[in-house]
Amino acid sequence: MINIFLSASVPLPNRDRKFFETADVFLIREAIRALVEVVLPRGHITFGGHPAITPLMSLYAKTAKLGSDRISIYQSAYFLGKFPRENDDFADVRYTEAVPDDLGRSIERMRIEMLTSRKFDAAVLIGGMEGILDEARLFREHNPQALVLPVPATGAAAAIEYNEGNYPQHLANEISFASLFRRSLLPNPLDG
Repeated sequence: MINIFLSASVPLPNRDRKFFETADVFLIREAIRALVEVVLPRGHITFGGHPAITPLMSLYAKTAKLGSDRISIYQSAYFLGKFPRENDDFADVRYTEAVPDDLGRSIERMRIEMLTSRKFDAAVLIGGMEGILDEARLFREHNPQALVLPVPATGAAAAIEYNEGNYPQHLANEISFASLFRRSLLPNPLDG
């Protein structure tokens, strides 16, 4: 079974404009859909709950008729009372302890707990804001042998990570997401 960490979000217009202005919301959604369809039949996806991503993961897992038990969501108790209702659609929702009155440390605690929860084969970066860049850095620290796969066509932080990193050139304009994930993430792509 493959273990994938998903780092994704839809950039907000009232935050850093460099993420919002390059984001392609349609491609963010399509990349997440393709990841669910490719990975869940043969693996597990872990991600930090996000108000825009959690509903998409729920919808795509239901549409693909794939078990919600193959998805783990991490949430910081800092956001208690503000979780998306779609959290209830998943069998494995893990709430991490909040650091009182400290959003940044609460999120970092959640990320570290999430990224050390299992041995990951890869991280997939889709869209996003500064949190995706933070998660990519932490992922490398805790999973140094694992693949980091930015999806730059989705824009935003994934494109920034791609442009600032040392990644294969063929990723630059790749929008055949299912094919990309099969080739990059599955041990025997022709079997799945």
